[in-house]
Amino acid sequence: MWKRNGLSLVLLMLTLVFIVGQAVAGHHVHNQELVEYGRAPIDLWHYLATGHFVSATFENWESEFLQMGMYVLLTVSLRQRGSAESRPLDPAQEQNRVEPGPTPWPVRRGGP
Repeated sequence: MWKRNGLSLVLLMLTLVFIVGQAVAGHHVHNQELVEYGRAPIDLWHYLATGHFVSATFENWESEFLQMGMYVLLTVSLRQRGSAESRPLDPAQEQNRVEPGPTPWPVRRGGP
């Protein structure tokens, strides 16, 4: 399972770790802000339903350059069965590649 789905497993694990970290850190900051305004702190489960958590989570997910960079780095070493971005799982698959057939004349001729 690890060899065939390593990329998905690592990305899922990292996503869960970062969301939990976001929730714990955001909960701490949100409670500090509530205390500053003279309100009672809330527990973690109630924090997960606040706009503060949702807003902070979406702001972090906007960092698509970081996400794409991590994805590229992970695809170098991890593999995913059926993924076009992943290297073949079996080195013999590389040798069994089907060579493309003859190119149709409209393709050879090109566009206008």
